[in-house]
Formats: sequence, structure tokens, C-alpha cells
Amino acid sequence: NNEEEDGQEVQTFIPPTTRYNQPIRHFPASIINNRKYQREILHTPPFHPPKSGAAENMIAHVCEVTCMEHVHWALAELLFNDKKVAKATHNMFAYRFHGDDDSTLVHDNDDDGEKGSGAKLASLLELSGAENVLVVVSRWYGGQLLGPARFKWIAGVARTGLVQGGFINGGD
Repeated sequence: NNEEEDGQEVQTFIPPTTRYNQPIRHFPASIINNRKYQREILHTPPFHPPKSGAAENMIAHVCEVTCMEHVHWALAELLFNDKKVAKATHNMFAYRFHGDDDSTLVHDNDDDGEKGSGAKLASLLELSGAENVLVVVSRWYGGQLLGPARFKWIAGVARTGLVQGGFINGGD
């Protein structure tokens, strides 16, 4: 969907269902169509949590970011150009990078309707010392409630992606 917001063209991602409380997301077309913001995104293999429903899977997507334009581009790339990610029950994320003056740490997170998961991812980035990175964990709900254990699996999948991407050491 193309629209205009504050005089700028934006592309809007509307989740396939409102059932899981995911927000509608707006991305500036000037960023997502600009190749200079393009990032290489690493994807982990699917993880199937123990004692979960047959369709339950989690995948981490990790890339280097050094500005908000990189974050917007990567999120838009995943949501608009990967049909499986677009249909995920949740795409929770956190990012952390140094701003232009190098003394400002820019960081934030979003749980995409999976309450508390974005904060867990942000905590993982902070505690592991990962910087200049965006981590997105896509979860496809399998019909079986996982309870608080889901946060352990979400963080574990994210950690695997951060290690595979070289953002943290495997022994951290």
C-alpha cells in the first residue's frame, strides 16, 4: 500500500490478521527504495521449541545497522519481500547502534504483539555488548501455549543469529 504521510510517500505494511495485536507499520518510500540503505540479512535455520504445536517455528534475522534508515530498510525488506515473514504471528525486534557523533547509543525494541519479547531482545543486546545490529525474531504460533518458556526460546534463537552474524562470541 502506497500513501502519503507528511508530504512523503510511505509504504504501509498491514498484518494479515489483527488477532495477535501486531501494529500497522509505515515505511518511507525514499528509504526502502534507496539501495544505499540496503543491508545483508542473515537468517538462522528454523527452531521448533520442545513441547510446542506442529507448526510452531522461530527464525532470527540479523543485520548490521548504523542508522535508522538501515533499520527501516531491513524491516521493510523482511515484511514486504519475504512472504513467510510477512505471515508470521509475530516479528519482534531490537536494535542498538552508535549515532552520528559516536557518543550517542541509539536503541529501541518492539514486541509486535508478543508482550515483553522486544524488551527481552533489547536486554540480550545490552548484556552481550552487541552493537550496530538489528535482530528480528519471527515466530509462527503452533497452537500450543508455551507460557514464559517462550522468552527463553526467543532469546536463544536471537542469540544464535547474533553468534552466526559475528556480533557476539559463542562463549559470551
